[in-house]
Amino acid sequence: MELQSGQNIALTQNLLRITVSYPKAATFGSDVDASAFMLTAHNKVRGDDDFIFFNQPAAPNGSLSLTTSGERSLFSLDLSKIDADITKIAITLVIDGPESISGLQQIQLNVEGVAVFNVPLADRSEKALILGEVYRHNSGWKLRATGQGFNGGLEPLAVNFGVDVSSPSPVPAPVITTVSLEKRIQEKAPRLISLAKTATVCLTKHNLQSARAKVVFVVGASGSLADAFTNGNVQAMLERAAVLAMQLEGVDNMEMWGFANKHRKYPNVTLDNLEGYVAGIRNSDRIDESEVLPGLGYSNNEPPILEEIIKTFEHCDLPVYVVFITEGNISRTRAIKDAISRSSHYPIFWKFVGLGGRDYGILAELESLTDRRINNSHFFAVDDFSTLSDERLYDLLLEAFKDWTQAAKQERILR
Repeated sequence: MELQSGQNIALTQNLLRITVSYPKAATFGSDVDASAFMLTAHNKVRGDDDFIFFNQPAAPNGSLSLTTSGERSLFSLDLSKIDADITKIAITLVIDGPESISGLQQIQLNVEGVAVFNVPLADRSEKALILGEVYRHNSGWKLRATGQGFNGGLEPLAVNFGVDVSSPSPVPAPVITTVSLEKRIQEKAPRLISLAKTATVCLTKHNLQSARAKVVFVVGASGSLADAFTNGNVQAMLERAAVLAMQLEGVDNMEMWGFANKHRKYPNVTLDNLEGYVAGIRNSDRIDESEVLPGLGYSNNEPPILEEIIKTFEHCDLPVYVVFITEGNISRTRAIKDAISRSSHYPIFWKFVGLGGRDYGILAELESLTDRRINNSHFFAVDDFSTLSDERLYDLLLEAFKDWTQAAKQERILR
């Protein structure tokens, strides 16, 4: 049976297979995502578990699950397992990109053995749709063909179902950013999904869920850090910083520097090159096997890389969050203090991380540095990376950042 918009039909079975098909036109370049919202009598979700999508593909009780392949998504629904306070399941489709639904060749909702609904697409500009609803009626269930569109995409759709994504600034709403980010990670680096979820939790804990910042990664490459490069600790720190960068900037494109006697900017870190990134830069252009990073020398020289970062980002429109990895052995105290003090006039925050080293010198004492406009730095040491949970690491990474942003806004360093 083919349904028309607004038409409903009684359901006589508990087990349903609902296929959403969305073949794309040849020129269509956006992503298409099917999802489902499990709703109460108030037409609202109860919480995150009621949103079934690519990265949360099943309800906790197994009543609803999602699998996607190519241009088709399948929802498996067991109505006998639906919680009593859920009165409706809305099946939705969202366009993630510049196109609208009219760029698709077809959108079809097919409830196997029950009914088919082909959504009218002519002259439509929406980016999100409620395709259909499975809802309680008396003591049974019904299916309604809907086809209701939302011009703004995921945000108005989420608001419609009780998700608060309002924001007083033009920054994208956190729920939209999180879904989009996790989708990119799921597609390109699924092993990092747990890191993304942990980072999201910690950002919320520190009241930074709506924060925007550019994250820059700087790593020392003197001989004392050789073990941290070899045992994977530097790669692990890079991955955690990259996930944080994606959260704060909304793009997977983190700038990366290394330094020893000399310093060098490396290719930006993305989800496409993150796997094995550290090994890749270590093995390129290698002449001297004793160097940790080829061409940079053997010992620390922090002031030139500090000055390079300041010069590069002193006029940045976004706050710049610098994750600076060092093994210690700090000796150029005066020049380091001068650079940090001068950078306090710019939108630059320094997060110095001691990685299994010693003698961090002035870096561990920056809290007492008074000769600067505002406190623009924080330090912590990781003596044993293997014993530090990701949640604790993100908490340490985010510590003092909120305070700095507030002080920088008061001083009009940040807008």
